[in-house]
Amino acid sequence: MSYSEHNLSKDKSLTRMQIWLDACPERENARVQKLKLKEATHQLLASPDGSQHSLQLRQQVWLHHIELAKGEQVNLQLHGPRAYLQSIHGTVHALAHDAEKQALTCGDGAFIRDEANITLVADTPLRALLIDLPV
Repeated sequence: MSYSEHNLSKDKSLTRMQIWLDACPERENARVQKLKLKEATHQLLASPDGSQHSLQLRQQVWLHHIELAKGEQVNLQLHGPRAYLQSIHGTVHALAHDAEKQALTCGDGAFIRDEANITLVADTPLRALLIDLPV
């Protein structure tokens, strides 16, 4: 097995992100897991139980990849009272009850709390991560 942080492709750009989570020592999962990003509006990347063919985490966290065209939207059910939204590329705003519309642009992040679900609307073509933190 090898590991590289260099983009080996001459044709495709690479955006690399690292997310650090404390692992639960009582949980087990495969040491090496692979996942291919789909051409989809929403894909569950990682979850505690590996649901929807996602990577299995040793933590109560759900990690979602969102890719939307300008004007598209997606509604996501959250597992608990907290989440974190990170814009990778593009501008997005969230529709939530009683909340003022505020946009996130490329590289921005925002904590979400006390919402059962959230609707994300792309103001420009968008790639984003939503980290669902139920506890």
